[in-house]
Amino acid sequence: MSRLTLAALAVSSALTLPAFAQDDDGWYVSGFVGAGFANDADLRGTQNPVAGAPGTVGDPARVQAEFDSDSTIGVALGYKTPWEFFGLFNTRLELEYSTLSVDVSDGSFNGGNQSFGGDADIDFFLIYNYIDIIWDYYQTLIPYVGGGLGIANVDANILYAGGGAVDPNFVVTGEDSGLASTFAGGLTWLTGTPWEVYGEARYYQIRDLEFDRRFIGNGENLFNAEVDDDFDGTSLTIGARYKF
Repeated sequence: MSRLTLAALAVSSALTLPAFAQDDDGWYVSGFVGAGFANDADLRGTQNPVAGAPGTVGDPARVQAEFDSDSTIGVALGYKTPWEFFGLFNTRLELEYSTLSVDVSDGSFNGGNQSFGGDADIDFFLIYNYIDIIWDYYQTLIPYVGGGLGIANVDANILYAGGGAVDPNFVVTGEDSGLASTFAGGLTWLTGTPWEVYGEARYYQIRDLEFDRRFIGNGENLFNAEVDDDFDGTSLTIGARYKF
C-alpha cells in the first residue's frame, strides 16, 4: 500500500471520529438562570442627622438586613483560546452581564427588633477567566474553575417598619457601585453539536458600598447617616453556550 493511500485512509478515519474537546477554539455566546443566595448585610456608620431628623450627631448608625434567596440571570460573550497548559488546562475568556434580585426578609435597626422589608437589585459587569480541565480527547464532561473581576451596581431599598406604614420610620436607600470579584466552578456537557450545557456554583463579593440611612415621617425625607458594608453571597445556575 502506497504512502498516499495510507495518508488518505488516515484522513478519512480522522474525519469519521467524534469531535474531541480540544477542537472547539473560538467565539461563543452563553446564557444562564438560577438561584442567588445573598448573605446578610451589616451596614454601619455614624449619625449626622440634618435639622429635623431624629438622631444624635456622633452616635452609631447600624442596620442589619437579612435577605431571602431569589433569582439570577445572565448573558456572556466568550472566547475559547488555543492556549493549553501542562496538557490539561485550557483557557476561556468571557465578558459577562448578570443581574441578581433579592428581597429583604428581616433585619434590625441599631440592634432592636423591628419589621423589615424591601429589596436590593445587583447588576454585575465582569471579565472572567475560566480554566477547562481536559485530560482526554473524547471527554464529554468538562470540569472547570474560574474567577471574575469587574464592577457591580447595587440599588438598595431596605425598609424599616414597612417603608412608611409606621411613623416614624427609617430606610436605607440609594445606588452605589463597587469592585466586584467572583470565584466559580462548574461542569460542562459537550453535546456533539454547537451547543454545550453547563451547571455552575459561584461566590461573589462587592466591596465598599455606601448608602444613605434616611428618616421618613411626618411628610419628611431627611438624611440621618451614611452607612456602608461589603455585599457577598453565592449562586447556583444552569446555562447553555452556543459556539460559532
